[in-house]
Amino acid sequence: MQKRKNRRKIALYILIPIGILILLGLAFFWFLHSAEKPLKADEKAALERISGSVDLKSHDGFYLYNGPKETYYVLTGQNKAGKDIIVWVPKKKSGEVLVKFASDGISEKQAREIVQKEKNPSKILNVTLGMEDNIPIWEVSYLDKNDNLGYYDMTFQDGEWLRQIENL
Repeated sequence: MQKRKNRRKIALYILIPIGILILLGLAFFWFLHSAEKPLKADEKAALERISGSVDLKSHDGFYLYNGPKETYYVLTGQNKAGKDIIVWVPKKKSGEVLVKFASDGISEKQAREIVQKEKNPSKILNVTLGMEDNIPIWEVSYLDKNDNLGYYDMTFQDGEWLRQIENL
């Protein structure tokens, strides 16, 4: 009888922490799912907006650019001919959608390399496609050697410097 009570205690000492870990894991995944909902809604809105007017057969990337003047949704993917394209969709419905071939500009990797060469950051945080004053851009956020936040904006077309913000 005593052995049976000891086994039950041991089982409780094992099952309770496992149950707590499972609940924490589920809460974590629910939190992540909830955090992604607004971004997924923006991606869906951008796809609906260009549906029927842009030849985007499949899309494989989505960028959200919150610029100082305007917000843009940027979709990357392929057209029916299999060419890689990029679509800039302004959040304002009155704005004009812009479509370019990915080969018309520099890649994300090249944008990273430019910032690495020019700023020598300790860490590149994010590389995002965007639009400023009707110019397609790459915006690279990074941490400098002193862990200050910086932004480096360059043209999508050739990587020419447009603007930088440092020491945030």
